[in-house]
Amino acid sequence: MTLSFDEAPDMTEIQARYASPDPAVRRVAIMDLIDAGEDEAGIGLAVSALSDADHSVRAEAASVLNEFQGDAVIGALLEALGDDDEGVREAAAESLAENKDAAAGPAILVRLEDEDPFIKAACLRAVRDLRLKESQGVALTALGHSDPRVRREAVGVLAYLRTEEVLMALMNAARKDADPNVRRVGVGSLIFSKTEQAADTVVHALGDDNWQVREEAAFIAGKVGEPSAVPALIEAMNDDYWQVRVKAAASLGMLKDPAAVAVLGQALSFNISNLRKEAAAALGEIASRDGLPFLEAASQDVDPDVRKVARWAIGRIEAA
Repeated sequence: MTLSFDEAPDMTEIQARYASPDPAVRRVAIMDLIDAGEDEAGIGLAVSALSDADHSVRAEAASVLNEFQGDAVIGALLEALGDDDEGVREAAAESLAENKDAAAGPAILVRLEDEDPFIKAACLRAVRDLRLKESQGVALTALGHSDPRVRREAVGVLAYLRTEEVLMALMNAARKDADPNVRRVGVGSLIFSKTEQAADTVVHALGDDNWQVREEAAFIAGKVGEPSAVPALIEAMNDDYWQVRVKAAASLGMLKDPAAVAVLGQALSFNISNLRKEAAAALGEIASRDGLPFLEAASQDVDPDVRKVARWAIGRIEAA
């Protein structure tokens, strides 16, 4: 049978192919359910395929169910989180996270009671975008879990809720959690907070012993817009990791403090072109004439992107 581009696969044929003893044929049959459209028979076949003897077929079914909605779909995906194959579990978790059906919230919250850390983390991730007020309490409790995956996803849930009640918990996660990934997402969660306490926490994170936490803090500092972060960002321009310095330069440009001109000018001689480009852009944002000598030198940089940004920055300063 040959299909035109506008013709959906025939459900009867898909079901016949799924009856094949060859798991590769069954897997392709499940893949075709996406083009067949969402109907009761297609959903039923995808759900039943989550019990297939072959793990690759089960994983494909979990991925395909990302395209469908309804109680049966959510229930099957929640059950698949306990599959004995890691690939199936990951596919089910991804589909749950992408589903974004608010009606599924209560069922996901119930599954959060499971003791398996993977299931807890997957369910927290799945309710994050739903922004259910009922998820606040369970996420706060999950911040005390022994598994960092659970704590990291709990921070995500609380960050999406953006309520004043969770701010202290997020700052504590950013400052004190034992796992650097949790601290990093904790710092990132403060991007929407304009409080002095949040800014202090971001500045504190610029001194974290993990460079990825420092990198996140350097990025968030400019977004928070707190002038008190400038001295710490200037210090961060000497960080051992260039990734931290790039983010610090960008934030210094956002904060537009002339005190940063000298350190940004020095960064124009560093051997990382991305850092030189970001420093030139930051000098243009600050628009201080003290930055002109540095930028004039950078306008002859070996990297064409650096030269382009430097000339833009010079024009911006002269216009100002």
